[in-house]
Amino acid sequence: MTLERRREGLVITSLPLQDMALLSLAVPLSPEGEAVLAALLRGEKVFVLPQGLEYKRYRRTAPRGVYEKFTAMERRLREMGIGLLRGHT
Repeated sequence: MTLERRREGLVITSLPLQDMALLSLAVPLSPEGEAVLAALLRGEKVFVLPQGLEYKRYRRTAPRGVYEKFTAMERRLREMGIGLLRGHT
């Protein structure tokens, strides 16, 4: 997972599959995961870039059930307060 501080807040620019799974369970096993959870707990804005979501690359090839699991994880991230930062690179 890679993070950047921007004027919008903390931005996740790359979110690999494993990091997405752990973050959606609120299990930070990396310094980056800890930083995201800490920012959320402090009430800071946290976003993810849509193009940074690795699972989306497998939309056409992954079995439906697997892809739906990751779609559910993305929904959990939004419920935790992580927004999508559209229109940015």
